[in-house]
Amino acid sequence: MATEVELSKQCLPISKVPKYSSDWVIKVFVVRRSKVIPYKNQRNEGVFKTLILVDEEGTKIQATLFNKHVEKWKDFFEPSRSYFIINGRLDRVNPNYSSVHKEVEIAFTDNTIIKESKTDISTQEFSNGFLFLEEAEKLTDGTIFDVVAILVTVKPLIGEGRSRRREIIVTNERSDLTSITLWGDFAENDGELLEKMKYDKPILGFCDVRVSIYK
Repeated sequence: MATEVELSKQCLPISKVPKYSSDWVIKVFVVRRSKVIPYKNQRNEGVFKTLILVDEEGTKIQATLFNKHVEKWKDFFEPSRSYFIINGRLDRVNPNYSSVHKEVEIAFTDNTIIKESKTDISTQEFSNGFLFLEEAEKLTDGTIFDVVAILVTVKPLIGEGRSRRREIIVTNERSDLTSITLWGDFAENDGELLEKMKYDKPILGFCDVRVSIYK
């Protein structure tokens, strides 16, 4: 295994990773890690876990671990930590599922190596992409954006399956109130975490929020 210094010299930004090559190294910061989710379809069944990662340029990408790789890397990808991913694979985004990158996502193979970094990457470029709530309110219906807001309250989880959802109310320094709806795994897991934090009124960053205007 190469040293951290050697890996850092080999690192590519996500935007420069060759789409049809698995011979590359990237360094990413873990924004989110989902719980282990079971799946079943006509061909097979198993479990998967999704990750949202960001590099030093501020480029976000989703990664998915399936079955044996969920178990293999269960002690890795802690949120707010940085990791090297070596010899992964870029797959085209499935248009039937949402993803934080428009074109590709990371898949793991038997040759993939993960190494935790002793030094975190800078998230300055990532942070610069966030809007304030008052700026977000000027966006048109369907726009996807990142936003910073203050948590006010968290409503109960409702619905079942893919319809599980939870509404949270956020505000800004002007005391404008806006609702954000969390769906599925976000509603259950992240919503539960926010429920525990609501009395502290934390400042939160939300990634890939979609504007929905109801008339």
